[in-house]
Amino acid sequence: MLAQLIIFGKVVVILVQQSWIRLRSQLTSIVHRFTYQLDDQPKNIVIVGASFAGYHAARCLANSIPSGHRVVVIEKNSHFQLTWVLPRFCNVDGHDEKAFIPYGSYIHGPPGSWSWICDTVESIIPDGRGGKVHLASGDSIPYEYLILATGASAGLPSRVCQTDKDTGMKALAHQRERIREAQDIVVVGGGPAGIELAADAKALFPEKQVTLIHSRKALLNDGFGMKLHQAICDEMGSLGVNLVLGEKPVIPDGTMGDIKLRGGDTIHFDCLIKCVGQTPNSNLVHFLSTETFTPSGHIRVKPSLQVLDDAFPQIYAAGDVIEAGPIKNARSAVQQAQVVADNIICNIRGQRQIEYRQQWWEGTTKLTLGTAKSVVYITDHSVEVLFSTRRQRVELDSAMVWKYLGVNPYVSC
Repeated sequence: MLAQLIIFGKVVVILVQQSWIRLRSQLTSIVHRFTYQLDDQPKNIVIVGASFAGYHAARCLANSIPSGHRVVVIEKNSHFQLTWVLPRFCNVDGHDEKAFIPYGSYIHGPPGSWSWICDTVESIIPDGRGGKVHLASGDSIPYEYLILATGASAGLPSRVCQTDKDTGMKALAHQRERIREAQDIVVVGGGPAGIELAADAKALFPEKQVTLIHSRKALLNDGFGMKLHQAICDEMGSLGVNLVLGEKPVIPDGTMGDIKLRGGDTIHFDCLIKCVGQTPNSNLVHFLSTETFTPSGHIRVKPSLQVLDDAFPQIYAAGDVIEAGPIKNARSAVQQAQVVADNIICNIRGQRQIEYRQQWWEGTTKLTLGTAKSVVYITDHSVEVLFSTRRQRVELDSAMVWKYLGVNPYVSC
């Protein structure tokens, strides 16, 4: 009990610190509105990608950059795609639009401090101190600084894999139809998305066989302790989900078939859903040294969040595309974005850059385990705290994120 009180005390301290950071940013933005001046030929800070990392970096920079500079955000998607709710919306209909949040209201920079381009980046050509970003439309945007926040790719239920809202909603509807028509559902991959989708499917359709296969003996990755693993296993058992751990079977092609396990047993499926990891979108910076990339394709960065390659000090990266520790979530992406923004300002002013070190509290995790239960997990790597709730909205925390991004929830749906 004492250890739990200590960790909750630590959380309170973190909340106070983060509140002070937000207050300081708001005060800075007020001053910036009166001091920032337009320039005929501004130097561009180009941000490629506007999920949590890129969008927050744009907000921070637009409210603090010196006169003579401008933030240019290039985002291929028409809407901010809220990935947290995708496993739920793959099972429950009537809420799809809530996963697609209109862009724009979050930045609030003074006029001329930022611009938005909805387009796809085809290539990045570095050129001495800066470079150019070439777009699918044929346009090219010069940059003095570049922030790569391109995230990672995967299929549903982890990512939508569509650039516009209407097509994304159709993809969700198609996944729901597959689940509803199936009798034997197999989910491969015991990360958060796979766990949540499997639990929701069994809670909503108890008559169906639902199996979750994971390659490790423990669910999730190394950033989580056994207390959370055991809580998930217990709840999955209560729901009736069949857990198969420590297996990495060959996945057959086709919409129906059998998966053979090492011991010779087989699992039949007529709906197979793969949640076996995400591929970092790092191809745009293929010109970086080979040492800058991990075997998985993630970008190695310095503590300043500049890319590891010393030849390109003007390129920064943040979010799921980088290797900066085991935690890859929105909270971590926002912290990295803040550091990137601060360091670009420091670089412009000739000041010493700060360092990013992943903190334990960034890994605080909330998981849904069926439609009626959620668990929250906190660990400082010495103590694990787990608590649960049996009250949750069908659309989960969608409204909270809409408000956080400066949009009145669901008004534009």
